[in-house]
Amino acid sequence: MEMREVMEALEKSLLGDQHVALATVVRTEGSAPRAVGTSMLVTEDGSPVGSVSGGCIEASVIEAAAGVLASGVPELYRFGISDDDGFGIGLTCGGSVEIFIQKYAPGSCAQFASLQRALNENLPCAMVTIFDGVPGLVGRSEVVLQTADVEELFEGTALAPDAARAAGVAVQEAIASGSTTSVTLLADTGTEKPLSLLIDVYRPARRLLIFGAIDFSASLAQLGAFLGFHVTVCDARSVFATAERIPAAHEIVVDQPARYLQEEIALGRLAPDAAICVLTHDAKFDVPVLDVALRHGFAYIGAMGSRRTASDRRERLIGLGHTDRSVGPLRSPIGLGLSASTPAETAVSIMAEIIAARNQSSGLPLAHTSEPIHRDALEHAGPKPH
Repeated sequence: MEMREVMEALEKSLLGDQHVALATVVRTEGSAPRAVGTSMLVTEDGSPVGSVSGGCIEASVIEAAAGVLASGVPELYRFGISDDDGFGIGLTCGGSVEIFIQKYAPGSCAQFASLQRALNENLPCAMVTIFDGVPGLVGRSEVVLQTADVEELFEGTALAPDAARAAGVAVQEAIASGSTTSVTLLADTGTEKPLSLLIDVYRPARRLLIFGAIDFSASLAQLGAFLGFHVTVCDARSVFATAERIPAAHEIVVDQPARYLQEEIALGRLAPDAAICVLTHDAKFDVPVLDVALRHGFAYIGAMGSRRTASDRRERLIGLGHTDRSVGPLRSPIGLGLSASTPAETAVSIMAEIIAARNQSSGLPLAHTSEPIHRDALEHAGPKPH
């Protein structure tokens, strides 16, 4: 959601003939507040859109962005608790971040237009930017589609052929995984400095399919859309499946749940990271759609109901040929144990479980765990040489 807001603000600024600076987190170490790829837009009057630290260092970044807007020269900045002024800038979370700031001007960033075209066509892609290395190359960007190469980005860089190939592999792996990352590539010995790349991945929005157009579905659709999911609500009963009852859903489908899910799978419209939530409370709808979902496999499959209902549903699925193992991924009763009662509270419970499942997290209170708060802290501890 936040990144889309930043990109929309960037597009609006460029269309309005305004110069802006884009500050992007390119490396993190330790318990940094935001992930690699997080961006903040800064206008010429110093107004920010987005955040690169949750508030810790925004003032310093805005000041640095003003300098980049004035000079037009992209710059790499490091903020961390280990610095002498670490506490002064407010980054007291125990980590450090490197932030790359570059100027965007109307008519001078064809790569952004390419990115917009890819996003409009819902194509997985990455904006690959050189953020450290030879000064004349810093700031160079290229949009890379899935299965495409990155040759144009490295023209004139003296990058070793094997390093260029490694870069291509790194970009395609990042696009396939949907994870933004940064890498460092070694140029030919004695000719150029190593090049550091930000591989900022853009993928179609993750899908949330809600089966059953009940009052809980309206709250779940609203929260799912707020979190950046593309939300579809499907119900065989046309009197319930209406945009008036569930206004936050991107799509309202009147169809038999199992048939609709099977068709979406056959058409290749559902990625493995889709979340399936069955809320109908009716075995004749619940069981068939869960049968399809479990046989195909998705990142999250949950069904609403009491423990008695969950047990009965499980037995019905076993009767359709499932085993204890194949039914294992089903989360029923659905959601985390928050003692939620209202539709809004239940939506929070369900979406919290979906997020925990995606991140392979326990869902326990942080005060009761000793693991790192940000699970990807080690993954982004520094540049990855190739």
